[in-house]
Amino acid sequence: MKRIIVSLLAKLMRSRSRFSSRIDALLVSLHKEYENLDYDFYGNGEAAVLRKLSEMQGFSTIFDVGANKGEWSLIASEHFPQAVIHSFEIVPQTYSRLVENCGHRENTVCHNVGLSDIEGTATVFFSPDKSGIATCVPKFSEQYHKYQPQKVEARVSTGDMFCADMGIETIDFLKIDVEGYEHKVLKGFERMLKRGKIKIIQFEYGYINIDTHFLLKDFYDYLQSFEMKIGKIYP
Repeated sequence: MKRIIVSLLAKLMRSRSRFSSRIDALLVSLHKEYENLDYDFYGNGEAAVLRKLSEMQGFSTIFDVGANKGEWSLIASEHFPQAVIHSFEIVPQTYSRLVENCGHRENTVCHNVGLSDIEGTATVFFSPDKSGIATCVPKFSEQYHKYQPQKVEARVSTGDMFCADMGIETIDFLKIDVEGYEHKVLKGFERMLKRGKIKIIQFEYGYINIDTHFLLKDFYDYLQSFEMKIGKIYP
């Protein structure tokens, strides 16, 4: 009898374990949907933001910082044909792809420079087949993406200096996707932020911010000091 009871309990536990695993997988999937862990611009709401904003008037200058191969820049140039899209890509190899994809657009200007909080050079951890996750944050590639990147020394400037050199007074939309270096880019625009010359900012936030120690509260505190309000993009 004891053996039969133990056997029944074991079967029940295995059954519950399979059921629990399915429930767990479903909840993880729902959580990912809620957190919007989707890098497709048309699926995660980024393209929808551009479409909605294109209904407004007065957009003349848009920055795509961390343009990679130019997918977002292309969508922005279509929705804002009257605006100038400045596309920044720090890695020379990826920059050549950016030029191939966007260089023919009359309203898009490509720049082979990264933006940061200083002017000079920065070490970029990069792999040719993973250009979308190039980063200036050490060990992030190995820790989270499980690959060994190359090191590339690349030129960086600040947003304030770039705008001063180019005679740009106002940025209507500043998009930043630089794999953990977003806060550095923002601090490089501090003079323009203080003057209220940047109207809308879109930035990426993720696991990498655990390593950079610049958390979501820090973004809130920093941007709210310039009287900006923060919300999350959803599909």
